[in-house]
Amino acid sequence: MTQTLLNVQGLHATLESGEELLKGVDLKINKGEVHVIMGPNGSGKSTLANTIMGNPVYHITGGRIEFDGEDVTEAGSDERAKKGIFMAFRLRKK
Repeated sequence: MTQTLLNVQGLHATLESGEELLKGVDLKINKGEVHVIMGPNGSGKSTLANTIMGNPVYHITGGRIEFDGEDVTEAGSDERAKKGIFMAFRLRKK
């Protein structure tokens, strides 16, 4: 049986100014899967990642984020990081 690791349902997010950036994003990632989010500049990839991680610049105005079966929509970024939700950057070799 497949177990869901990350489940994003109808996610809406804005900036403090009220500008809506995410408009109902759905994403489901099961344990053991690897996903790549691709798109042109300005399509919302980083905004989605930062919102999932709880970056306070982005305000969730609708939807739900579940991680390993637990609702983390209202959790702070530190709580999410302790659960395993964080961003790692790729280093380029010169």
